[in-house]
Amino acid sequence: MPAATQEERGLAPVPDVLIEAGGKRLGELLVQSRVISHSQLTEALLQQTPAGPRIGRLLVDLGALDERDLATVLADQSGLEIADLRRDRPEPEAVLALPEVVARTIGAVPLRRVGSLLEVAVADPSDHVRGLLSDQTGLDVRLLVAPASEVLRVIDNTYRAVSAIEGHIQAFAATGALRKAAAPLQQAAATDDAPVVQIVNLIITQGLRDRASDIHVEPQDRRVRIRFRIDGALHDVLAVPSEMGPAVVSRIKIQAGMNIVERRRPQDGQFATEVDGRALDVRVSSAPTIWGEKVVMRLLDKSRPLFRAADLGMPDDTHESFSKLVRSPFGMVVCVGPTGSGKTTTLYATLGEINSTERNIMTIEDPVEYILPSINQIQINEQSGVTFADGLKSILRQDPDIILVGEIRDPETARIAVQSALTGHLVLSSLHATDTAAALHRFLD
Repeated sequence: MPAATQEERGLAPVPDVLIEAGGKRLGELLVQSRVISHSQLTEALLQQTPAGPRIGRLLVDLGALDERDLATVLADQSGLEIADLRRDRPEPEAVLALPEVVARTIGAVPLRRVGSLLEVAVADPSDHVRGLLSDQTGLDVRLLVAPASEVLRVIDNTYRAVSAIEGHIQAFAATGALRKAAAPLQQAAATDDAPVVQIVNLIITQGLRDRASDIHVEPQDRRVRIRFRIDGALHDVLAVPSEMGPAVVSRIKIQAGMNIVERRRPQDGQFATEVDGRALDVRVSSAPTIWGEKVVMRLLDKSRPLFRAADLGMPDDTHESFSKLVRSPFGMVVCVGPTGSGKTTTLYATLGEINSTERNIMTIEDPVEYILPSINQIQINEQSGVTFADGLKSILRQDPDIILVGEIRDPETARIAVQSALTGHLVLSSLHATDTAAALHRFLD
């Protein structure tokens, strides 16, 4: 069936990704800003045609103007802010509010949704585009400006992975794989271009692009729900047919080196892969439920730049107090919070801030999520007898100045950590608790 036209989809035609307020007006502003010269503007105006690109796009194509400079001038002209799409990632709720066809047609990236307000990054910050977005989403729209190439790149990264899964689901059904769902080994061992393999790869790809810390694959009555944990909260991403669940789970378990025949006991595994040129470690945990095996994948992006302590969003007075604490010669600082709240991120940012060649910093972690230069990191291996408590004892014989204990899990580790802090070491650690008061109760217990 032929694709629907823009008019049939209810979209007014957009003549160009950049719809500017008039070539002469923008051109003069670019010259006044000393971004281009009079001669460059004159040359571009001579080459401009009614059917061709508008003046800003034409100047970029001619090499006279950088896209970022154009975005900056357009933002100043419109009184809007610049969006840094190299760092800002679209939130799932915002993406759901703007269909892919609208995003591509207009050239818009939905970034955040707060109630009835949708923040959107566009290359063209015109009232026309704002009106189109508001009409299509039914929401109030706040525009931010970004270079056109970055807008298109983020649209590709945001929509392509999850939207491609539907095609693989149909291919899975068309090949009769649904009838063989009781034999997940055959499905999971399929070639790399098999539908199940592609679906798992796309789920992981989208999880990394969305900055998810964990991916949950949850079998239910009539579907398998896929959820991402982003900034501490779980978000529904998509659902696949329930008949496909065993094959998806088996594929993940094979990658993680787990026993796919055993479905009645919890298992753990891990594997390494590469997504968008970024090295990724995936820790896998499975658990039996009444609807089948549930799998959680923890994503550890080895190439993601670490936050600085100043970038963690602490209020100024809190950051000042925290910085004084972590620069103490001895004592204990414990980061407390629920799963996904940023405990590990805070600890790593702290190490990056206090690391120096004059100090011996040692860590014991499970797992080692990021490799830090000039820091001695130990990986927990309980099968070999390396536990938090035993590892901490060995670290104390290594003349440490600062010790990071990834997590305090048992009374023995807590006792040794406190003793270390009382004997001239600075100890950093994390503890699962809802707040600081609950953490004190856990220590007392």
